[in-house]
Amino acid sequence: MALAALFTGASGLAANSQALDVIGNNLANLNTNGFKSQRTLFKDLVYQTMNPGTAPGAGTGGINPAQNGFGVGVGRVDSLFTQGAVNPTGRSLDAAIQGSGFFVVSNGSSVAYTRDGSFGVDANGFLIDPNTGDRVQRTGTIGEGSATTPGFQVPGNNNIRVPFGAGVSGTETANVTLQGNLDGGMAVGGTATAGIQVFDSQSTPRAMTLTFTKTGANTYNVTAAVSGGTATVPATPVTFDQNGLLVSPATLAVSVSGIPGAAAQTITLNLGTPGQATGLTQFGATSTASAVTQDGAGSGTLTSISYGQDGQVLGQFSNGRTVSIAQFAIAGFNNEGGLLRQGNNYFTTSASSGAALVGTAGSGGLGSIQGGALEGANVDIATEFSQLIIAQRGFQINAQTITAANEALQVVAGLIR
Repeated sequence: MALAALFTGASGLAANSQALDVIGNNLANLNTNGFKSQRTLFKDLVYQTMNPGTAPGAGTGGINPAQNGFGVGVGRVDSLFTQGAVNPTGRSLDAAIQGSGFFVVSNGSSVAYTRDGSFGVDANGFLIDPNTGDRVQRTGTIGEGSATTPGFQVPGNNNIRVPFGAGVSGTETANVTLQGNLDGGMAVGGTATAGIQVFDSQSTPRAMTLTFTKTGANTYNVTAAVSGGTATVPATPVTFDQNGLLVSPATLAVSVSGIPGAAAQTITLNLGTPGQATGLTQFGATSTASAVTQDGAGSGTLTSISYGQDGQVLGQFSNGRTVSIAQFAIAGFNNEGGLLRQGNNYFTTSASSGAALVGTAGSGGLGSIQGGALEGANVDIATEFSQLIIAQRGFQINAQTITAANEALQVVAGLIR
């Protein structure tokens, strides 16, 4: 008579015990990067039908069914893929996904998916998960090289390479900006010079000297010389008004050629805005004209990386250049809840999750990348403590059911004395 209650109480103990296990695991992983919490959902079990019920008849009402239940079980343990807090770390190799999606990693024989972006670089220059050594995967052709940039990735190999120390060419000088004064009291035939280092098409530094020769009132002729080659300036006079402000031209084009092994190039001299004292001026003071900036650069080596919101791995080079060297592969799923947990913050696919839909960050519903940050666990302590109390009480109450059933059986057993 009380045997069913014993088994029902035992099923309640088992179900609530598993709920406590899930909650304990959530709380244990409170500080695990990218951890996704779980929840336990119960289901009722079998029923004994003691009366199937009857339909209403002539002059009589119907009788409702009478059933007796026999316990509870765990229906499923869900994974909750809500966003965890994204916390800055200041470490350039760290990455977090803001939104849906997973980083893709591979050990060479199998692929896994993770929200943990605490990456490192191994001795061979590959971006890896330091916990396992699995290599982070890329997508697309960024970094495979072109006519103007060297190759950093191997076509057909999706492992991301971060070759610190690798070289990149510089950029040839295309623009030079001048500022300062030309002495208005200078005699006709007097000169003022301005020098600057520029770069040719092979990123080789070259010394360029500009000479301003006064040819008349408020008028100057400009010539140029460059080390290792020839520099030619059009015979366009540079003129100033009676207030010493530039009249024309705003720019002059210097043609550079004759440098062995280097291509001919054109360097634009930016003299300033006519009518303003933003560039060259001609006041009655000492000549101070100088070339203050140029946009060329010499060759450089890879010194650090950062990440763009679209998942591009951006290489910072010692010459100031920033070059895209790869792009993260980001995986999405039709059913994230169907993924299998493998430990090490990894998930793998199952028949329920479907195959990974690999794309790039910020496209196709996938989240964006935040560099120098990590996603924390999405465990809500208040919620977990509340569920902990409920599971504990459920366990305690089901234990009381077993105790009460046991006492009833003891009474029955005492009837034969």
